Order: sequence, then structure tokens, then C-alpha cells
Amino acid sequence: MPSPRWLARLTVPMVAGAALVTSAAIATADATDDAYLAQLRALGLTWPPDRDENVIAVAHLICYDHKWGYTPDAIANDVHTTLGSSGVTIGDATSMVNLAESTYCPG
Repeated sequence: MPSPRWLARLTVPMVAGAALVTSAAIATADATDDAYLAQLRALGLTWPPDRDENVIAVAHLICYDHKWGYTPDAIANDVHTTLGSSGVTIGDATSMVNLAESTYCPG
């Protein structure tokens, strides 16, 4: 039986990719989300306006990986592997991980 860690490592990139490919749900205004998105844009990251909810979902998946004990570098590599074909560089992925952890990940 595969370990839960292996399963999480396989599942998270697939879910993150699906989150960015599928259409966004109707957004509800949230100051934390708005601040996170604004900071990503200030770093130079761009995405279609209808994908805000998907970008926020990826941030929550980053926290999920963090909770499972993955290092920020490992998470950034997974994000880059999943989103690199969309133009996300490893530097962009690292910025996303650092910002998501400081914004959404408790303690």
C-alpha cells in the first residue's frame, strides 16, 4: 500500500493543475485573498482575471503540502513542474510558495 506522503505528492500537482485549468467559481470578497492576489501581481505574476479563485486554491494546496512536512523548495518544484508550461518560472513558483505560506499557513 502506498504511503500517504507518496499519494499526496502525486495528488497535489494534479489538483493544482486542474485548479488552474478549470473555470473559476464565483468569487466572494475576502481581504486576505485580495491582498494575496495584489502581492502576486506586484511581484509580476499574471493570470486571466477569471482565475483568481484558482490561484487562491493553489495557495491553500501549498499550505496543505506545508502541513504534510514538505519543504518550501520541494513545494516550489512541484508548483513549477505543474505550472511551468503556463509560463510560471521556478522563481515565480518560489515567490508563490513563500507568499502563500506567509499569508495562509497558520503558525
